[in-house]
Amino acid sequence: MKFTLDETQNNRLLAAIFQELAVIVFDPQKEVVFANANMTDILGYSQEEIIGLPHRTFCFDHYAASTDYQAFWNQLLYSKQRFQDKIIRKNKQGEKLILEGIYFPVLDEQQEVVNVVKIAFDITQREQALAVTIKKVQESAASLTRLSANGHQQVDHLSENLAQVKRLSDQNQATTHALEMDSQQVTAVLHDIDRIAQQTKLLSFNASIETARIGEQAAGFRVVADEMQKLAEQTKQLTQTIAATMQAINQQALIVLDSTESTTMKISDSQKSLAAVLHSYDTLRTTASLLNDEAEYLSETNDAELETT
Repeated sequence: MKFTLDETQNNRLLAAIFQELAVIVFDPQKEVVFANANMTDILGYSQEEIIGLPHRTFCFDHYAASTDYQAFWNQLLYSKQRFQDKIIRKNKQGEKLILEGIYFPVLDEQQEVVNVVKIAFDITQREQALAVTIKKVQESAASLTRLSANGHQQVDHLSENLAQVKRLSDQNQATTHALEMDSQQVTAVLHDIDRIAQQTKLLSFNASIETARIGEQAAGFRVVADEMQKLAEQTKQLTQTIAATMQAINQQALIVLDSTESTTMKISDSQKSLAAVLHSYDTLRTTASLLNDEAEYLSETNDAELETT
């Protein structure tokens, strides 16, 4: 269906635009000649108050006095180029407004500027929400950074303690190995003592036989043989007692050794887990840093856009 922009359609389009958008019109002297209801509501003026007000009324003093402000109007009035950007203005109460606006010159038949029209959206709440979001992101990033730093410190401390335990475990393991070797040596000595005791007992038995054969002349020899036999019996009993004790010690040493080796393995596994946790904390810190950088970039970009207007 072909669309024809006749006077009726034109009026309908203008009515629709005025209903949805904020519109204000300036003359070449930069004074207001028209503003629709949406614009007056945004700026806080009545229809009667706003007519004739200079454009700088809606600007903060530092911008109205700047070279950027002059360049802005030169672009519209002399270069006859439109201007579109995010802009900062103020309402009647002096409160800050953030608008998404487009200015464009209206030309007559001689291509001279007769009016400048501004169409705008009020994005103040959106920008404030964005600022709040950026602040929350930065606070979250800071919290993540602190969490990462504290966690990293605690894990470092735990890792150091585990390293000390591992060193002690290694020392205990070495000591237990040495104890096992010493136990084996003592066992070997006890075997030698037992063998000597058996030989002593045999000599004593032989001596007893000789004493019985010789008779009364060998009475002193019999006493020595009896003492040798008693000593051999005592030595054998002591050897058996010591051997049993050393066997028990050796069994305990083996248990300690197995436990130490198991502890060492568990400590090693814990250290690997801690290394993984540390890596996670490093990743967390990096993520927080990137998040904070992104928030700062958004904030700086948003501020830069507003500073230019």
